[in-house]
Amino acid sequence: MKHLSWLCVFLIAVTLINYPNPFNPKGNEITTFECTTDTTAEAFLHIYDMAARRILRKAFNLQGGTAVKTTWNGYSDYNEQVGNGLYLYQIIDIANNRVGKGKIWVVNQ
Repeated sequence: MKHLSWLCVFLIAVTLINYPNPFNPKGNEITTFECTTDTTAEAFLHIYDMAARRILRKAFNLQGGTAVKTTWNGYSDYNEQVGNGLYLYQIIDIANNRVGKGKIWVVNQ
């Protein structure tokens, strides 16, 4: 006789947007990441170049039910301005291992 086991998965909503996209760091623009979740936790913003090298790691706190904003000015952890191109970002909620991700286009003019 076969036994069936059921797995219940509850998805917790995470809303994540960034603007402006594209943005121009040479023109003193910054891009803003706005994240809304239902829990309060520590989170990290990771930005990667297209070679999958992490160029930025920034900690911030999520507040349950509230839109939390963090920014990026187009500089790496080593205070070097990034070049033109496409970059990937990831926001990780350490407590719940939730991930939001997307792409940023940097246009230095």
